Amino acid sequence: MEKLPISVIIIAKNAESTVEECLDSVRKNNPAEIIVVDGNSSDKTVKIAKRYTEKIYSDVGKGKSYARQLGAEQATLEYIAYVDADVVLTEGALTTMAAELQGSEYVSVHAQLLAASVSTYWERATEQHRQLSPRRFGIGTAACLFRRDTLLKYGFELSYGGYLDDQDLEYRLRREGYKFGISSALAYHRERASLQSLTKQRFLHGRLAPYYIWKYGPWHAQFWPPMVTLYWLAICLIKGKPKLIPYFIVDGVAKTGGIAKGFFELIGEALRRRRRKNAG
Repeated sequence: MEKLPISVIIIAKNAESTVEECLDSVRKNNPAEIIVVDGNSSDKTVKIAKRYTEKIYSDVGKGKSYARQLGAEQATLEYIAYVDADVVLTEGALTTMAAELQGSEYVSVHAQLLAASVSTYWERATEQHRQLSPRRFGIGTAACLFRRDTLLKYGFELSYGGYLDDQDLEYRLRREGYKFGISSALAYHRERASLQSLTKQRFLHGRLAPYYIWKYGPWHAQFWPPMVTLYWLAICLIKGKPKLIPYFIVDGVAKTGGIAKGFFELIGEALRRRRRKNAG
């Protein structure tokens, strides 16, 4: 069978529990190239990856944004697919996404994400959150296909370590008139299964929000966690989903704590730059 003209890029760090299932699903989708960019893993991630590809690189500790950009620069095919290490593609997903992207007006299409497991409250709540979303499955880099030339032209924001960089890229591309599509292809994503893991992830998202607020201005509501939380609490009441209220409260509190820390860090950096400038 002829290989698809797609370079699949998998960003992984200490992902030994999920990366093999991910890589196996990618290989079954028959791309011409599989690239793994490792984030200095201390487990068996790299050893597992070597069973599927020789093209393994390190982000040398510079984070996910750098890893995504490095993968794109090392890719050799016309199309680039990003697949998270905790995502499993369904059979034929890449073929479907490629057919939908080719000849379309889209710069990228994203697979529809479904929860790989809903055994805990937090997994169920995250899945229901996705189902309630106006864009339902969202745009990002969990399981998406991009035109490589456009991706290299605009690139990822490398300053903030890798969180919200997909939103940043999408915002910049939409501002230039590019369009994004949701594919009919399906992929399964492992959600945060515990309160601790969910809180940690959302805190990091909030912590990076001030940098994007500083970059684009305070009127972008999606970067203000309290406003987003109030919106979703209202949706819970309107849609009759009271069981989701604890989830959105945790989400909002974690992101708000993160955004507070992020603002203190941003102010600290500005003060240090001013001191260096005055000293010079």
